[in-house]
Amino acid sequence: MGTPTCKIADEDGDWSGPIMLIMRGNSGAYEDENGKKRQWPNGALHDGPAKEYAVLMGSLMGFDVGFKPKVLDVKGNSKPPGRDAKPGSDGKIHGTRNDSDGTFAALDCVLNHPGIVALYGFSGGGYNMKQILKQMTDEQRKRLKLVTVVGVDADAPQSDFESSKFPPGGWRLDYLANSSNHMLLPKKLLDRTAKAGIDAVTGVGPIVRPTHKRKK
Repeated sequence: MGTPTCKIADEDGDWSGPIMLIMRGNSGAYEDENGKKRQWPNGALHDGPAKEYAVLMGSLMGFDVGFKPKVLDVKGNSKPPGRDAKPGSDGKIHGTRNDSDGTFAALDCVLNHPGIVALYGFSGGGYNMKQILKQMTDEQRKRLKLVTVVGVDADAPQSDFESSKFPPGGWRLDYLANSSNHMLLPKKLLDRTAKAGIDAVTGVGPIVRPTHKRKK
């Protein structure tokens, strides 16, 4: 059926957990981390801040080396609407996310790699998150420790991703709604997390932000 496989950017072959699977936004022209607009054929995302957040947040949650970041190299776009698609409540015809490439690829990753215990969705990847959680098995939901959704609008409120909506899940939810400077939201979330972080052992003071080394 042509279902996308678990394609990871800068794959190192190490799938030992704990892993955070990071899902990109839509494809198209968006600003990179230097503020220059370019094409993102596999989906837009400032990888650096998202990866650093994974390490930091995992550390805050008690994992010695944080979550190991794995970026899904598949665009987060919805599937184009079919010929018989009907307009939504806003009068516009929308694509579907239950069968988008990003949703299928994420589900493939979760199925084949039990070390994935955290999910991060930016923009289009965040919109896909609800369908990903819905289509996961009970056992897959139970192993999730954290779900992070960044850069979605009011039509995907925080309540949509609460674990109570997806029994028997019991994850922690981190959510940052869309705003101006859309592409900078992963960095904003990272900074917010670092500022609010409290040492998990002593309970006092800001933690030291771990550094994720990127491949050259």
